Amino acid sequence: MSHTVTIRDVAAAAGVSIATVSRVLSGMDGVNPELAARVEAAATRLGYRANRVARALRRQSTQTVGLVVPDITNPFFPAIVQAVEGTLRNAGFSLLLCDAGNDVVAETELLGNLLAHQVDGLLISVCDRIASRHAVRLAASHLPVVQIDRCALADMPYVGLDQADAMAQLAGHLRAQDYRTFAYITPHTGISTGKERLEEFMRHCEPLDPGVGGRIYTGDFSMDWGYEAAQRIIAQDPLPDVIVCANDLIAVGAVQALREARIDIPGQIAVTGFDDTVLAVATHPQLTTIRQPLGELGREAVSMLCAAIAQPGEPPRLAVLRGELIVRGSSRRHGLDR
Repeated sequence: MSHTVTIRDVAAAAGVSIATVSRVLSGMDGVNPELAARVEAAATRLGYRANRVARALRRQSTQTVGLVVPDITNPFFPAIVQAVEGTLRNAGFSLLLCDAGNDVVAETELLGNLLAHQVDGLLISVCDRIASRHAVRLAASHLPVVQIDRCALADMPYVGLDQADAMAQLAGHLRAQDYRTFAYITPHTGISTGKERLEEFMRHCEPLDPGVGGRIYTGDFSMDWGYEAAQRIIAQDPLPDVIVCANDLIAVGAVQALREARIDIPGQIAVTGFDDTVLAVATHPQLTTIRQPLGELGREAVSMLCAAIAQPGEPPRLAVLRGELIVRGSSRRHGLDR
């Protein structure tokens, strides 16, 4: 059986006391630079790995952060995870990632598991803006919590997109392209981002199309729902000028249904998405969409959480970031490039 290298082995190899090794490896000041260099060299040579459990007990910190997302199969969330993990690593934290699978009960269990693992803080994009509130509030009574993208509690730290500005950009583009009748495919309003986007869509588009309220199709954030809703729209006569979708997954499903029905995009009907995930450029025609600043969202959420961990009890912060309209072939009419 191989010998596990201990702090005592490092001390013997470096010719210093165990106390000196402990001070060097824990990053404490006041150690002679020459001794510190000997300790670090010996630890590297021997392949010493610090006992994270023991160190956590001493520091009362595990240097870990939990992240709970509602649906890791949605391409939006892996991009968020990547930004969060890289920023956490630079700050000296490890990430514990959990996927709730759009299930509030599973989400509650995952939050409890992360608390049991004594993470130092939590990032969460909630499954439901109402049903998730109790579990998030309970978690926040034990440790710092920052909501990212989706919000359940307005009085807790949150980082997300300026939905009103994003939909204003999209509506302005559609008006400039001379679209006048609309259909909208959305998830249920239990998802905060879905609710906000629907409200802003109606505010901008109902004055142009008073009948749009009869062309709102409510389901979820999936490609399957986009396909099903688009089939319902195809069955109506006449077709609206444009189908506005609450995310890119929905939009890709809608495009698939329209292409199967041999309906030209955007000649007969335009389609727009939201998020600017990899799917936006993988479909044909490529999607007009709103680009979310995913890297900035992740970095800002980590920064906010680290500040809350370092200074518990500080007033909750709010960061609302601006998206960018990306115009592509799914909505651009010939001769109208705006």
